[in-house]
Amino acid sequence: MQMPGQFSVETNTYRFAPPATYEIGDGDAMIETTLAGLGLCQMPRPLVRDHIDAGRLQTVLDEFTPDLIDVRAVWPKSAHLRPKVRRVVDILVKLGSSGNLA
Repeated sequence: MQMPGQFSVETNTYRFAPPATYEIGDGDAMIETTLAGLGLCQMPRPLVRDHIDAGRLQTVLDEFTPDLIDVRAVWPKSAHLRPKVRRVVDILVKLGSSGNLA
């Protein structure tokens, strides 16, 4: 599933989904692909902050970045979550609890 990027110009926010050469539905894989120099990604800053701080990634188009991007975790009610989903949920809960989701 391709997720559109969000861009702001003045007071307007737009969604843009360019034609994809490849579509990746896994957040870790998106980050790893970007680290390998194979494209751009728009991810919640807490998930890439360490890479930015270490210089492995750099931000682009900052003047078009909306102030906030909503992050929601939704999953089917079941006894067991897939490990990847559980990891993301745990990270979001930890960051949200400490006020570091911005």
